[in-house]
Amino acid sequence: MSGGLGAEFPGLRADWLCCQCRNHRCDSGVGERLARLASRFSGRQAIELRQQQVPAAYRSFFRQVGIDPDQHPTPIEQAVLGRLLSGGNLPQDRISDGLLLALLETSVPVVAFDAAAVSSPIEIRAAERGEVVAGLGVEPGTLLLASAEQPLCQLFSPPAPPLSAGLESERLLLVAVIVPGVSAIASDEALTIAAAAISGG
Repeated sequence: MSGGLGAEFPGLRADWLCCQCRNHRCDSGVGERLARLASRFSGRQAIELRQQQVPAAYRSFFRQVGIDPDQHPTPIEQAVLGRLLSGGNLPQDRISDGLLLALLETSVPVVAFDAAAVSSPIEIRAAERGEVVAGLGVEPGTLLLASAEQPLCQLFSPPAPPLSAGLESERLLLVAVIVPGVSAIASDEALTIAAAAISGG
């Protein structure tokens, strides 16, 4: 992470882990875990979620960078809201399901890149003038995930092809976005859960 951001937001960082994905079909075991998690959240429980340590840390960070979390929910709140609106955690594919499982279990957002297109280390930094992400220009100062070679995606936004992990991806680079107040244990757990669900291990 760039020095200015590190001073302004101590603890803000990106952690990463590589994994394999040889079978992209939904995993029934992961689907069952997602179904059990869906039953955990009612409307009231979704509101109470905000008071827990990790979700509260992401809400606080959103406010610090000028995002109203009540208008633009944090990743975990968005996932829970999606569960309430859809009536459950509907299976999509092995990668999407693994990322959702990690988020619901830990409240830590994880995104997946195709490791053939993106290499570590990954950092969080502010966009520079003239930078382009997913074919679109971004305002200078916008927070990004970036490798040494290129900007990857806006913070808390999913990456786009050809950088994102897709159905042709066999080797993935999983990246967890960690904000101040979130422990390394939560980060490790999120990456481990996602990797195990995606790789089938």
